[in-house]
Amino acid sequence: MGETAKNLKTDKSYRRVSSIKGLKLKRNTKINRTHIIMDIYKCDDKVLAKAAILEQRVKRILEEYKLEPKIQTFYQFQPFGVTAAVFTQGVQFTLHTWPEHRSAAIDLYCFNGKKRATDIMESLKTVFKSAEYDMRVRKR
Repeated sequence: MGETAKNLKTDKSYRRVSSIKGLKLKRNTKINRTHIIMDIYKCDDKVLAKAAILEQRVKRILEEYKLEPKIQTFYQFQPFGVTAAVFTQGVQFTLHTWPEHRSAAIDLYCFNGKKRATDIMESLKTVFKSAEYDMRVRKR
């Protein structure tokens, strides 16, 4: 057995878990995270098509909620369509647009509670001028 394998076996700072179900949090651990997945339909295809327009709109939403992006990327597909990822203090989300179908998918994870997460999603839905949507919310 190599030196690395010996160190891994004797290291007491990690505990071995045979399944996810076997991993339990302490009873007093407070979890205040919200995960929202939303598919939006019948959107304004002009907003969905160009990364520059979408970036401006997303930045306005972030300013509204006093969130400063730490990492962000907006990738323009050719001839149209956008994939974006934005990471801020307490909120991270990705979105993918399909202007040819007038739809988008948004995946948001928020560490600051359900109300803030749903408010941000409502703002994003408004930016896209969505007429229909399907949203799933899960508290983590």
